[in-house]
Parts: sequence; C-alpha cells; structure tokens
Amino acid sequence: MELHYKLIDSNKITDEIAEGFKNLLVKQGKIVAPNITKIKSCFKIVVCFVDNKLIGIGALKPKTKSDFSSTKADLPKLEENFTWELGYFYVNDEYKNYGISSTITRLLLKEMTNENILASTELYSENPMKYVLKKFGFKQYGKPWLSQKHNGNLGLFLKFKKGELPNK
Repeated sequence: MELHYKLIDSNKITDEIAEGFKNLLVKQGKIVAPNITKIKSCFKIVVCFVDNKLIGIGALKPKTKSDFSSTKADLPKLEENFTWELGYFYVNDEYKNYGISSTITRLLLKEMTNENILASTELYSENPMKYVLKKFGFKQYGKPWLSQKHNGNLGLFLKFKKGELPNK
C-alpha cells in the first residue's frame, strides 16, 4: 500500500477535489451541511490517496467563532487571537491506525508556527484525534459542550504560537 498526500492551497482547490472532500465529510456524518463553497474557503487542505482513491482529508479552515462563546467553551476573550481552525478530518475505516491524521496535521501545521490555531473534537476517551492534537501541542481549554450533530461532548483545543500564553 502506498499513501500519497497532497497539500493544496485555497486558490488551487479544484471543483473535483472539493467534491471528493465533501463526499468524505458526508460519509463522516459530523459536519452540518458540508459544501464546496466551505471547502474552497479553507486556507489549505490535505488529501490522502491510496491507488487514486481518496481515503483521508483534513483542513485549515476559517475558525468557528461560536466555539469560544458562553454557550460552548466560554472563552470569548480568546476568540480574537485566532484566525484558523484545524478541522474537517476524516480517514476511511480500513485505513485507520496508519498515522494518516498525524501526517495530515503535520503538513497543515508545518508553515503555521507564527499562528494560534484552534481545533474542536469529540471528548470520548478513545477518540484518536484528541491524541493527535496533544502530540502537536494542542491543549484543551474552556468547558465542554454538547454537540448539535451527535450525542457526545465537544472540547476546544488550542495551540498558541511560540512565546504566547493565553490570557483568559
């Protein structure tokens, strides 16, 4: 098995790539109304292929401002310090445990050392994304909130640029 990754800047996301990306988000079932416009608004995306089959995705997308609100993480003073969110991750089940999400994260964060980045993910104990985020220096902040899409709690994970500390 040979994995092939592509890091794509926003201005080079074709309709074909966006459609494949959207289809995996639909399959994942955790994003409300995924669409090509949202995907093309991402700063960067990474797609992973096996034998020309799209099997993994991730993105740096415009932040979800509401994640900082009092009804969610309750960290409204931190919201203005963030522009980009690590999100839209999905790997087909048959390709899990190959480090694909870690590789996608590494590619997306490689040139973002001078940026504060956020991510939100489910807080169930076996969620692999929690471990990927911690591996790359993200820490959970604020209070958990109930997902509108499924029955679990979500948490806000933040990664501050070098030398910057949160002032809640």
